[in-house]
Amino acid sequence: MMKQRRKISFDTETDQYIQNYMEEHRLRFPADAISQICKEHKEAHKRDDSIQRMVKSVTQNIDSLLERERRHIRNALCCAEKSIQRSTMKNFKEVEDYRIAKTGKLMATIVEGYKK
Repeated sequence: MMKQRRKISFDTETDQYIQNYMEEHRLRFPADAISQICKEHKEAHKRDDSIQRMVKSVTQNIDSLLERERRHIRNALCCAEKSIQRSTMKNFKEVEDYRIAKTGKLMATIVEGYKK
């Protein structure tokens, strides 16, 4: 690996962070610490990207499932509505037939009474 020499300066907080990192990882040179910190940052960024892709995939699958469920519920509601409509029309017809029968009996009674 080819190295490039640079002159850089840090604020005290960043310098202290690098010193602590060097002690923790037993590194002798700040350049090695900075290089390792950058590698860790790249790896973390790759993990974040893979997590983002995973979240996107899961979200798409959930959206697909919800869409199928919505269609299923809509179809079930349409079937229920048609069933209720058929049942209601059947009941209306029965009521109408009953009314007609009652009217017919009433008319027959009136006609019989008229004939007498």
